[in-house]
Amino acid sequence: MIKSFNYANFFNTVFNNNLFIPEYDWMFVDKKLKEWLKRYLPANIFATIMVLIVSWIIVLLTKNYILAAFIASIVETITYYSFILVRDVIYARKLSISKNRKYTFVSFLKNVRNLFLEFGVGEVLDTFIVRPFFLYFTPRLVRNYTIGLIIGKYVSDLIFYIPTIISYELRKKHLKD
Repeated sequence: MIKSFNYANFFNTVFNNNLFIPEYDWMFVDKKLKEWLKRYLPANIFATIMVLIVSWIIVLLTKNYILAAFIASIVETITYYSFILVRDVIYARKLSISKNRKYTFVSFLKNVRNLFLEFGVGEVLDTFIVRPFFLYFTPRLVRNYTIGLIIGKYVSDLIFYIPTIISYELRKKHLKD
């Protein structure tokens, strides 16, 4: 049976100290990455499909790429947050039922509050500046509208998820609903 090779142990053995390879819990990183992908990826895929559909429709109807970029950005925002909110509400309702509590309007408002806390900072920058910029200029730069939209969308996503993940982790740490 072949065992997997552990580079950190190898280098620690060779150099016999931790100056070269700092010890780090890579399982923690793997766990966090899986958690973030599980939380954000399904909504992101659904929103991507909507961006492509809406953007193409706007371009076909108006030939206005700037309008298409802004409308696609707004549609993506609505689609993405609707997906996240519905999933969070379903989870919160199941959790309430398992604890023999009712899911109330106040519970729903907590779900909405959590969305604002998690996404607020990143979303304001993303919707009005970052995403329209990349959805407009990337297709022009790549010279292929569909591929440019996809690249522009995912560049915007990378920028968007930095403050979003930080806010998500802070919200989980400090708000125990």
